[in-house]
Amino acid sequence: MDTIKTVKVVVVGESGAGKTALLTSFLENSFETDPLTTIGIDFKHKIVQLNDGQSIRLQLWDTAGQERFRQLTPAYIRSAKVALLVIDLSDDSCVENLVRWKGIVDKNKSDFTATIIVGNKCDLVNEKRSPRLINIIKETKDEYIETSAKTRKNIKELFSMVACRPFPEHKTSQIVLLNEPRPSESATRRCCQRW
Repeated sequence: MDTIKTVKVVVVGESGAGKTALLTSFLENSFETDPLTTIGIDFKHKIVQLNDGQSIRLQLWDTAGQERFRQLTPAYIRSAKVALLVIDLSDDSCVENLVRWKGIVDKNKSDFTATIIVGNKCDLVNEKRSPRLINIIKETKDEYIETSAKTRKNIKELFSMVACRPFPEHKTSQIVLLNEPRPSESATRRCCQRW
């Protein structure tokens, strides 16, 4: 029996951006109009089947966006394969929030961490996005998708983007000794030996 590959996904963003609602929409096919605020970190997982028949376990780490819990977030970003950076498109400060959280993610992610920017609550805004937001998203060179946890728009597509991406194996390199070490003269003496 093959083992199921596990992929750690950390979900970050401002408080109220809809991180928990996004995960609830994906995991439970439901939407809560007034979800509880995440305190610290919440952990869930889901096994998804890929098109090639293989299964993958998504470990979903929902981080608190409140200022008082931000010091916890970097530790969870470090070992993640994917960071979902969620912004609230209906919030006028979403551009500043994107810049702030992008800095936190970039500072703490590993070389193997992919970042996907998620513009959530797209059901609450018109089709036109601010040129500044569009430019910042282009500058990041990260993938971008707009979602709505409420209407479930692009929820399946988002997590397909996560699950179907290539995940390089993080292997440690072996140490190769070019010369065999020789025991030193002092190493061959006993500690209490007298001359």
